[in-house]
Amino acid sequence: MSHRILYLILAVSVGLNIGLVGTTLIHRADREPHGPPQGPGPNQGPAGGPDNLVDEHLRGMTRHLDLDQEQQVAIRQIMEHYASELAVLQDRARTAAGRLADGFAHPVFEPAHFKELTEEASLARARVDSLSGVMLVAEAEVLTPEQRRKFAEVAPVIHSSPRRPGRGGGPPPRKPEN
Repeated sequence: MSHRILYLILAVSVGLNIGLVGTTLIHRADREPHGPPQGPGPNQGPAGGPDNLVDEHLRGMTRHLDLDQEQQVAIRQIMEHYASELAVLQDRARTAAGRLADGFAHPVFEPAHFKELTEEASLARARVDSLSGVMLVAEAEVLTPEQRRKFAEVAPVIHSSPRRPGRGGGPPPRKPEN
């Protein structure tokens, strides 16, 4: 496997991990004063479960990579094959990250217990990352070399930024030029 693909997988993984922990903390803060969060958070996939995850992923790939009809069918089949398993693994990772956040915020900090929670959350996230890597390889086989190059450019940005409006879902604001 080339170093570029490894770096791409690493970038996606790091973005997902940062988003998962950050989202967990943000959602906990959101729930306290305002009730449950509205809509999906980053790394949760779109609201509505695996079917909507497939549709959203396909729309995004088509928009960014200009997939033809045959590629869209192939990507949909890949996503449908893995979507339910991915949703289960993502749910387990969110749950583990929630326990980790609770352990960190607990009034009596227990380092040994926190270490266990960290390992649990890391393992759950690694399972998501592993399946994401399998899916990435399957999707790459459907893409042209130019589309893979473009995907390598946009994937880290797409997967590392929160998708909720008002939560930094876009690029950082530009500083005014003097």
